Amino acid sequence: MSRETYELLALVARYWFAVLALAVVFRGWLACIQDNRKARLLREWEGGAGCVGELVLTDDGTRRRRKKPVKWQVPAEAVLGSGAAADIRLRGRDIRKRHIFMTYRPGEMVLHSVNGAPFEGRGLPDGTQVLRDGDTLRVGKMKLMMVFFDAEDAEREAAGKPRRKAAQVLPEDASDDEFEDVWE
Repeated sequence: MSRETYELLALVARYWFAVLALAVVFRGWLACIQDNRKARLLREWEGGAGCVGELVLTDDGTRRRRKKPVKWQVPAEAVLGSGAAADIRLRGRDIRKRHIFMTYRPGEMVLHSVNGAPFEGRGLPDGTQVLRDGDTLRVGKMKLMMVFFDAEDAEREAAGKPRRKAAQVLPEDASDDEFEDVWE
């Protein structure tokens, strides 16, 4: 093989591997975007089934204004963190993969630090934190507000008042003439 041919092949190979590396990175980026879109769609479809409330982002530590509020559904037991295994996933360099373990008690959410991860909230003597409806929680640079779906019912129970009963919808009288053929 002549020297010119070898140099030409070496030049082509150098750029070929650079283009191949860029293609691999680009494909990984596209897969990440598709995965995040699918996860967001699944969260929207879920519609809060089995959730006790939601965390609303009030301050993300930047001066960026958002067009619509950012919310995360909160199940009765959840792990808040930045890892893929977290139930409530927040992005941030100062948020650990498993940052906070959350458990629900009527009217409040009890927060336990995972491996001493720092966060700010209302403290209890045993080192845990409690969030009630409307309380804020600071995790890293983010400030989140807890909103419970059944906050009125929990307040009524705490005050010793009975829980409100759901309205009952009674079926129409089955003896109506217009439905006669349906019931036979």
